[in-house]
Amino acid sequence: MDRTTVCPLAQAYRLLNPGCVLLVSVGDAEADNLFALTWNMPVRRDPPMVAILSGKGHYSYPFMQRTGEFALNVPDAGLVDAVLGCGSTTGRDGLDKFARFGLSRAKATRIAAPLVAEAVASLECCVAQVVDLGSSALLVAQIVHAVAAADHFRDGQWRFDRGLRLLHHLGGERFCVSDRAIDARPP
Repeated sequence: MDRTTVCPLAQAYRLLNPGCVLLVSVGDAEADNLFALTWNMPVRRDPPMVAILSGKGHYSYPFMQRTGEFALNVPDAGLVDAVLGCGSTTGRDGLDKFARFGLSRAKATRIAAPLVAEAVASLECCVAQVVDLGSSALLVAQIVHAVAAADHFRDGQWRFDRGLRLLHHLGGERFCVSDRAIDARPP
């Protein structure tokens, strides 16, 4: 690296992104919600586990506390506007994000929260551990069921030969797919 620039520490995490954007769905028998998330990571293979970071003040956090469940839905680039909308609005005032952003609910196999039918993959998760980080929490969860679009996931690998474009967040309204940035329209 011959030429470098100092990165403000408040933006240093962006050097590790873009990570895959997810739509997290939560719910119980009475209500549900969606929110967009980039702070996620696989934790282990056996048993299969993931971790997500959630603000405790978010509308969806009490759902996860109460039910101990959530689903991770992997959108493709065709859902960029819905992802931005789900990430920049709240369900606290009764907003049905599925309806507002043109998404469909699909029934999960092992959890109460709905899945996003338009997602290219969905992972049903049960919370195993919560790490308190003050205003946020790291939720470590076991994957109890997972599905993926057969066109885009085979033999344990994402396949990009049929037009798959996974979505990554660059900050604000900027996203990228593979090596190309795209801008979403604000809701």
